[in-house]
Amino acid sequence: MKKIIFTFVTAIILCSVTAQVKYDKIGVFGTNGKSDWVIVQLDGKQGFVDTAGKEVVKPIYDKIGIFGTNGKSDWALVQLDNKYGFINTLGKEVLKPVYDKIGIFGTHGKADWALVQLDGKYGFIDTLGKEVIKPVYDKIGIFGANGKSDWALVETGKKQGFINTLGKFIEFGK
Repeated sequence: MKKIIFTFVTAIILCSVTAQVKYDKIGVFGTNGKSDWVIVQLDGKQGFVDTAGKEVVKPIYDKIGIFGTNGKSDWALVQLDNKYGFINTLGKEVLKPVYDKIGIFGTHGKADWALVQLDGKYGFIDTLGKEVIKPVYDKIGIFGANGKSDWALVETGKKQGFINTLGKFIEFGK
């Protein structure tokens, strides 16, 4: 009888331990910009688990960056199928991964905008994740580089013009 009970208890313990081992890889808490989250990997996809063991971001992304490295402290860059977007410190997707590239906020002379690229064209998103200038330009310069602080030089094909910090194209001769 003792042998049967021992076997039964051992089987329960082994099943419990096996059920708790879920991820292929687990990182180190705090190395991602959030002290109470750890990056986890399952079947080649990344997500986050908090110190309570709760899965706060499901492992669906190919890669997750460090919070704050793109100029917004509460956002982390995520990559899915070679497209980029952002998640926030609540684990919510604030910008779906749709862009080929996303720059760092503030590097083009506008603190709350980041340059984005989609299908070889450039535009801007703001700190709410809203597309403020659609990616329709071949090139976008830095705001203020041409002597007017609220204008940036843009190029489409062989034509050049300006956009302003309101996201409007500046038309000359009207």
